[in-house]
Amino acid sequence: MSDQSTPPEQTPESPTLAGPLDLPTTRRRALLWLIRIALAVFAVAFMIPALALKTLRRGRKTVEAGDELVYAQGSNKGSAVNADELAAGSALHVFPKGKTDDSDNLIELVHLSEGSPSIVAYSAICTHLGCSVLTNLTDDGDIPCPCHGSVFNPAQDAKVVAGPAPRPLPSLPIDIHDDGTITATGGFDGEVGPD
Repeated sequence: MSDQSTPPEQTPESPTLAGPLDLPTTRRRALLWLIRIALAVFAVAFMIPALALKTLRRGRKTVEAGDELVYAQGSNKGSAVNADELAAGSALHVFPKGKTDDSDNLIELVHLSEGSPSIVAYSAICTHLGCSVLTNLTDDGDIPCPCHGSVFNPAQDAKVVAGPAPRPLPSLPIDIHDDGTITATGGFDGEVGPD
């Protein structure tokens, strides 16, 4: 008798390996692999934009304590605001120096006709739909939004006095120095723009 071994019998339950990368041998396994791959591609397709947005938000420069306020428009654009040049009962748009690339940093600086403090600062972004409020105050000295008619009272913490805005404009604490320059002493006290 010869000592030759015979190969083991193969059953349908034990497929042979075709090589180092065993591909699924049944339609069901192939379909499961395709579903897994499709789900992975789908998940990656949603993760990449989410990570990109998170990275963009992280790079935003917001107004903070120590930021000097500069004119946002006009011939003085970019130069330091001087409190002595702001007439009582008037307003202007300013930015924190070096942070003009983000419209959420736009600030409405208002010199009140009476009361203390005489100069107050609020976000210039309406809390209704995010429009920029006007620097032309109403006859009552209020801050109007041109988009949908919201009106804010700067003498009462930018309280909503008319229109659809759901909340006041966020206020910005400021300090007026002896030379008239104005700096922020902190960030906005609430979320800028619409909820």
